[in-house]
Amino acid sequence: MRLVAGGLLILILASKSRAQVPDDQQYLFSVLPLIERGELSNAEKQLLSGVEQYPRSAILYNALGIVYHKQSKVDKAGASFRKALEILPSFTAAQLQVASIDQEQGNRTEAAQLFRSAADSTTNFDALATAGLGLADCEDYSGAAHVLERAHALRPDAESVTYNLALAQYKSGNPASALESLQSIAAAERQPDVLHLRGKVLEGLDKAEGAGDLMAACRMAPGNEVFCADAALAAIRQERFPDAIAVLGPSLEKSPLSLSLLPLMGLAQFRLGRYRDAISSYTAALGKDATVDASREGLGFLCYVTGDLEKARGVIEEGLKNPKADFYLAHLEGMVLYRLSPQLRSKALDAVDRALQANGKFAPSYFLRGKIRMDQNDFPGALDDFEHAVQLDAKYPLPYYKMAQIYTRQGRTREAEAARRKFSELGNLREEEILVRQTQNLLMPGPR
Repeated sequence: MRLVAGGLLILILASKSRAQVPDDQQYLFSVLPLIERGELSNAEKQLLSGVEQYPRSAILYNALGIVYHKQSKVDKAGASFRKALEILPSFTAAQLQVASIDQEQGNRTEAAQLFRSAADSTTNFDALATAGLGLADCEDYSGAAHVLERAHALRPDAESVTYNLALAQYKSGNPASALESLQSIAAAERQPDVLHLRGKVLEGLDKAEGAGDLMAACRMAPGNEVFCADAALAAIRQERFPDAIAVLGPSLEKSPLSLSLLPLMGLAQFRLGRYRDAISSYTAALGKDATVDASREGLGFLCYVTGDLEKARGVIEEGLKNPKADFYLAHLEGMVLYRLSPQLRSKALDAVDRALQANGKFAPSYFLRGKIRMDQNDFPGALDDFEHAVQLDAKYPLPYYKMAQIYTRQGRTREAEAARRKFSELGNLREEEILVRQTQNLLMPGPR
């Protein structure tokens, strides 16, 4: 639900609100029908004639800029708008047009400054709405919220402005205000974009019911990959894996090779133990784009847990040919090589070292390296790795179990008992279950 204020509308508003020479206003209104009918060449000729007759007419230069912009003559358009501002520096319409061109050309700082100036110099609803959306496009969400609040105050019934106000408030880190704004939108339950935004806002407020809104938005608009990916993510975070599959199914029917949906389907299937289906989903995602590390990591891990170690090795090593590959691929390579054969321990250790070089804060890599060192009878090195792992993640149980073994071997009875007690307190989880949860966390896309 995005309000788009057209340049011609702003031009008309500006021309009616300024006390200018009646003749140039009358001339402008004689040209407007040509612009509205798309007769741009004729309109251009008429306006060029007009600025010759009225060389100090800001509204005619502004209109000429709009015609040039519609003809994709961006440089000429910018020059005409700036001429209008030279004549009338506070001309809101021209400020908005120049800001729009700057924004299109990637000059966000300059554009945002012009959008703010335009908003400061007007009380016109459409101009404020346009300036607010322009600031949002420049990612000045705080400024956008401020301007859109003014527009909302003028027209509280304008739902598109209310929606964009809530979006700007959410993007600027104020979900509570965003939720308050959204509550004023009538019939929100029938509008998937409103439901989606409300779901994201509720997530930002750590409200579990946000997942319900996100899934409702996806069911209403299954062709919207963003809605359905966010719905599936919310369901997976709450470990509602059947719900994730339920919303992803219809969406994948519409976009069967979606790179945002297939990995999520694979992840949900994986967590339900539907390994064969998950392997198919990740394989399809890799077939679409072999450069996506998350899909490769998912497929590699599934081959690992199903015991197809040679396939897992091939999938992972193919990805590691990319020098910018994600660290977790190197970690997975270490896991696979460690399980494949005792003769591959040195290669496994090299793989884990590479993973730690890329990410020295990943506790499972220290745990894996500790296990390898322990097998190589390097107990001091192994203990150092296990202790480092629990320093990084105090709730990681497996290192405590290994630490207890080494402490016992070293005759450190009290420390061994403390480590066993800590392992028991953290749940005595099996290594495979912990690996599954770690992998899920890594495969989950980050927040949008």
